[in-house]
Amino acid sequence: MIYLFLHVVLISGFGILLKDAENRRHRLDPIGLVNYATAFVFSCALAQQANSFAFTPLTLIFGLVTGISYAFGFVLVVAGMRLSGIVVTTAVIGLSMILPILFSVFFWNETPNFWQSLGVLIALVALPLLSGTTKSTQGTNRPTWYATPKIALIVVVLLFLNAGVGRLAMKGFNEMCPTDQKPMYLFFLFIVTTMSYLFICFHKRQLPTVLEMGYGILIGVCNVLGSGTFIAALDRLDALIAFPVSGSGGMLFTTTVGILILGERLNKRLAVGVVLAIISLILVNLDF
Repeated sequence: MIYLFLHVVLISGFGILLKDAENRRHRLDPIGLVNYATAFVFSCALAQQANSFAFTPLTLIFGLVTGISYAFGFVLVVAGMRLSGIVVTTAVIGLSMILPILFSVFFWNETPNFWQSLGVLIALVALPLLSGTTKSTQGTNRPTWYATPKIALIVVVLLFLNAGVGRLAMKGFNEMCPTDQKPMYLFFLFIVTTMSYLFICFHKRQLPTVLEMGYGILIGVCNVLGSGTFIAALDRLDALIAFPVSGSGGMLFTTTVGILILGERLNKRLAVGVVLAIISLILVNLDF
């Protein structure tokens, strides 16, 4: 359980630090570049320390798929933060555990009990409620189309599907690839994300400032260690436990920090959606 606890704290740090950086009006693309470059260096160091450079085609495929999910996910998290805040964005990402759980039921014979099934149903109710925007977002000088309900719904759906695919690829690696190839899995994951944001920053001609580098390094540490600890947790726990705890724990931690420290405010619809999401993630964690 220690690996799962560390994963919750580290993965929450990603969104919290990113939201704080935006509140302080730092540019997020250079932070994304430093974040993933830091994670890439960590993955290289892990491969060197383990002296494990072998990989199978499946390890390559799962690493690339997860990397694409991470790179696209960064864009979606930023969009979600600006529309609804980091608390709601984290809730949607947490609910994405539905996809790997359903996949585990059909392909890896992991059977959910009544309470876990009820939790999945509640998650389906919570998702539409999380597609709204906050008043602070609607009051910005961004184009009016950006904060429309249709755009918010599209972002929620993409966040949900993208995070679910990333979690599913991670579960697939854990089930179908040798465990000693984890360093190479992380290597492929973060080389995709680093090259993507290197291209973006090169195209925009943006170089990170000292403070942006600091944010990027901290977020990168959370990123790579969060992924590594989650893979380690999957080695010791069923997906029906690891994925829900990952979502609910990270969500509760982020919600507490977001409201008490970052000053986020939710309207009634979003608040109900967050509460239902928390209930859903608690229920799917019940394993009688």
